[in-house]
Amino acid sequence: MDRAERLRPASALQQHYRAGMPQLGLYGLSENWLLKECGHLHWLAIAQAHGRALPEFADEAGHKSYAALTALHLHEAQLDAVTENATFSLAVRATSPGRAQHFSTQTLRTGTLRGARVELLSAFIRRAAGSNRSIVRAPVGGDSTAVEDRTLSDAALSLQARARVFRTGGGVGRLGLQPAHGGALRSAVFTPCPHNDFNGAGLLYFASFQALADRAELAWHGLRPALTVERELYFYGNIDPGESVRAELLAEREDGDEYAHWIRLSRCADGVRIADALTRKRRVA
Repeated sequence: MDRAERLRPASALQQHYRAGMPQLGLYGLSENWLLKECGHLHWLAIAQAHGRALPEFADEAGHKSYAALTALHLHEAQLDAVTENATFSLAVRATSPGRAQHFSTQTLRTGTLRGARVELLSAFIRRAAGSNRSIVRAPVGGDSTAVEDRTLSDAALSLQARARVFRTGGGVGRLGLQPAHGGALRSAVFTPCPHNDFNGAGLLYFASFQALADRAELAWHGLRPALTVERELYFYGNIDPGESVRAELLAEREDGDEYAHWIRLSRCADGVRIADALTRKRRVA
């Protein structure tokens, strides 16, 4: 089956905002808020592409299914461009590079400035048992209805390929980072809060993985005033409420006004890798 046969058509939507305290962080637009909102719009775009008023899906056996992110790429970020009371928008285009997968690219704009691009890749999943350790893929039937976009399709295939490399343990050479010989440079353990870090589906929310990486950075280096310029997140698993996560620093670099690091997240209970987070930040005065 060739690429054109495997790719589904695209859909689009747009949302407008005025920046207030829920959207803002210490140095501009909150990255965590942005990721959560992009995840929400990704979910709505999937529903729109399937011609549904609400994002409610079930697999072929009738089990309730959700779109869980497998990869995310935030880049070209200028989050300090969004200030208090500023208006901004998110434009979303989405397609499906596989039967159980969906991809969206989302562009943040404020005035005439492009403030960030966010690419998200998801797969439909369900629990095979009661635990978040039992998550399995859950193909959902139905096709999209809009027109295919080749540029969007190429971007989807690129992120899908990178996610596959990281999932198989071969993720190297991103953002100028190479894993250190001899194991992790540093480590820290965190217990996500069930009331703040888990979503309505009972899963550790994808944006909480970003928050865990930032908490680890703070624990190791203290406060370093900076804004995220680029972040890649690759997701492999989840945890149950009450479980702890180990963050390990695999690589880091300093480069003038920027720094970058690669943090791996694993379940403490069994040591299973659940995510990789590669981050590049720009220092602020």
